[in-house]
Amino acid sequence: MKEATLIQVVDPKPEVRRNAETVTDWEYSEEATYLYEKAIVLRERLIDPIARVDRNQLPDPVIGFDNLRNYKVLAIYLLTRDEVGLNCRINFNTEHYIEQDGKKAWRWGRWAQMETLCHEYVHLWEQQVGNGRPGHGIQFTEKMQGMGLHPLPGVGCHMEVADEPFSILMQEWGIERPDDVPTDDGKRDWFKNGREIKGRSSLTKWTCGCQNARVGTKEFHATCDLCNNPFVPADIVVRAVLLQLEKEIEMC
Repeated sequence: MKEATLIQVVDPKPEVRRNAETVTDWEYSEEATYLYEKAIVLRERLIDPIARVDRNQLPDPVIGFDNLRNYKVLAIYLLTRDEVGLNCRINFNTEHYIEQDGKKAWRWGRWAQMETLCHEYVHLWEQQVGNGRPGHGIQFTEKMQGMGLHPLPGVGCHMEVADEPFSILMQEWGIERPDDVPTDDGKRDWFKNGREIKGRSSLTKWTCGCQNARVGTKEFHATCDLCNNPFVPADIVVRAVLLQLEKEIEMC
């Protein structure tokens, strides 16, 4: 009888983190180090603080940085494995990083960044521990509210600055609570209101006449289910309308 060979299950996350924190030719290395440290404390203090006998501890996230091609998005949690097979992936949108004292800095400040990190980590919690369906529904809202954060149900934007126990942790870290928060209308993140930035989206806008779509490919072959018209580049439609207006003016 041949001897059985045990299948070794390897967790690449520690090596991925070690690489991110030690590379010297990557502009986000220092930022990655900071976020990894904070993510683990957020998990142990707020997100998954109680040791359980019926399941393993919530896994560490894999933290990355990418241009998400939509400035309205702060960060995302990938529901499936990424292009190299990693799961538990949180990507911060590089559109929201600026140069500050020769380093990469989160445009909205550390407090808002920690709310964002906690937000995405809770999506990981939903998938791994919750009902398996990450979103901004009741499960997400109740979990966030229990930690002192205030997301808008169904949307996910943070309507107010976070309270305890999240604020206690921020105080321990020396992150000051923002005191210049503009009046919010309840439809956007509290730190964005009145401070929006113009995006540099690389997505192409297409239209069928009754609705629009933005895609990241040069070609887009689709037909609208509502009007049955094919989608065409929106700039072509604009040029056609302007040309028609010019003809009508000449005829007047």
